[in-house]
Amino acid sequence: MRNKILLILLVLSSQLQADVLWKRATVLRNDLAQALELPPDQLCKELGTYSCTDLVHNFALGGRDPFDRAQYTSMEKPSQLTVTAFERTVLQSCIQRIKKDASGATVFRFYALNRTLNETSDELIQQQIQDLYRRFFQRPASSAEITTALKLADRARFGSTRMDQWSQALCLAVGSQWANLFF
Repeated sequence: MRNKILLILLVLSSQLQADVLWKRATVLRNDLAQALELPPDQLCKELGTYSCTDLVHNFALGGRDPFDRAQYTSMEKPSQLTVTAFERTVLQSCIQRIKKDASGATVFRFYALNRTLNETSDELIQQQIQDLYRRFFQRPASSAEITTALKLADRARFGSTRMDQWSQALCLAVGSQWANLFF
């Protein structure tokens, strides 16, 4: 359902004559690196080797590669593959950050990643949500956004989930919002 909504937004955005621009591969890579405090070469890596934004999903994310792949022009508007490539890149980048934070927290620092959701207070979770919104969008989360993100913290359903796994879902939910694909 979420992919369908993003796809509709992508198609509509390409038809609007507004000042909304699609973030291409390089800008997306740099924004993710800044938000997650990771060097660009440590973000999403397919098969542990190939950069998602520079190689594997470059074209789907609006990039081009005239030298190695003879892709002289980029896509004019987002395609169906853009949504999948975007979400994959954000998720894998979030996973890389969480792995690093397991040995010394930088981004996911408001709670212990080796604890469960039941062992983590709502206040700490809300602090993490606010921090992610500041990192990805340079603004605080609205009350509606916090309420939506807190739905992931349904203790009756997900209480035994470890915080490192829960943080992946939170990071994907915040980082893959359509507002992060456009500027």
